[in-house]
Amino acid sequence: MNRFDELVALDLQSLSEVLAARTPEVSELRRGQWLGIVELMTLRLTEGCASLPADSWATCSSALSYAFEAAMTSGSIDQRESVIRRLNLSVALLQQVPSNHEVDILNPSHQIDLLFGELPISVEEARVLSVDWRTLDIAQIRLLRAVKNLVSPALSLGRLAPGHVNGRLQGWEEVFPSLP
Repeated sequence: MNRFDELVALDLQSLSEVLAARTPEVSELRRGQWLGIVELMTLRLTEGCASLPADSWATCSSALSYAFEAAMTSGSIDQRESVIRRLNLSVALLQQVPSNHEVDILNPSHQIDLLFGELPISVEEARVLSVDWRTLDIAQIRLLRAVKNLVSPALSLGRLAPGHVNGRLQGWEEVFPSLP
């Protein structure tokens, strides 16, 4: 049995404890395997979050952070994909459990900070570019599409936890329908 198979066989709590200890080393798994670990953690957290004890969330969040870090380091995903996946996971979790400012993945403000750290353009630039996006060159259209992929789960997060995002997404909510 290899290291990846051993990890896959673990339950959520055991897998979280191993990853929170920052093991295995990034080099111990292949690049696609790290993406598999991210997806496994995402699945297990989504399925098990409602019954997860409160004291386990910090470990799970730390494990998830390490899995994303390792996936990026290994080249499985880039920073933008990591943020999109984190936002989507946060939405899925917050549909089942309450927000928690001490746990990154359950902290809407933290997740929105990640969004704003990753957005490649401002809302004003997106507003101008999206007016007649069909006339733009393909690179600009791809840029707007990347922005839409980032903003979409953030808007869902804002609807789930409106008091936590304090209008930070208002401009994006207005521009979103015009993005390609």
